[in-house]
Amino acid sequence: MTLLQLHNVTKTFGEIRALNGIDFSITEGEIVGLVGPNGAGKTTLFNLLSGRFRPSSGRIIFAGTEITGLKPHAICRLGISRTFQSSRPFAKMTALDNVIVGCVFGKGFYLRPRREDKCTALEILGMVGISHKAETLAGDFTLSELRRLDLARALATRPRLLLLDEVAAGFSPVAVKQAVKLVLRVRDRGVTMLIIDHFLNLSLKVSDRLIALDFGEKIAEGPPGEIMKNRKVIKAYLGLRHEEEHE
Repeated sequence: MTLLQLHNVTKTFGEIRALNGIDFSITEGEIVGLVGPNGAGKTTLFNLLSGRFRPSSGRIIFAGTEITGLKPHAICRLGISRTFQSSRPFAKMTALDNVIVGCVFGKGFYLRPRREDKCTALEILGMVGISHKAETLAGDFTLSELRRLDLARALATRPRLLLLDEVAAGFSPVAVKQAVKLVLRVRDRGVTMLIIDHFLNLSLKVSDRLIALDFGEKIAEGPPGEIMKNRKVIKAYLGLRHEEEHE
């Protein structure tokens, strides 16, 4: 089943065209990597999908419903959640309470925590490997723990599509291996994922497909092995000189 479709999506900021005519779709159950150099438009695309920005033109369809221009809370309740490149927890709240907030304000919104939300939050903290930190203030977490908490909060909203923004940025090789296992566990729970990964340390290991952007345009799409041999992708990442040296 096709879960997400973008049709000719464009976003401009004044005279700057951050995204230009983006078309792609994601099938339910896929892990898709969104790759490209700095300034390619990756985060802008996430901001459009999550409702932070409204497209200048084009359409976004999620699970058969047009979500173009909807507010972030409405999109979240339909089943799209995200993390951010910079962690944004409630620093003076415990990890458990941070995740309970996701339970309350996510899909199936209600005003007060339910009795079962604590159990759900503890289960999610266990899945991401930080259940032992449930009563620790988020402001006392390490970088790796914050990334896991970000993921836990996003999962608590009960998403069908999860947007992961640089979830393994700054990780050691050991931590990256743990992140790979964690992402695959999340997919086993029935969650489809779109992942921004500038340095490719996670995307190449977990993605079924890569979509490459450069200067706001889609330049390639396909299996990871194929995309990493694509001349346009090599040029975007490594520059014209590298391409000429290998001709």
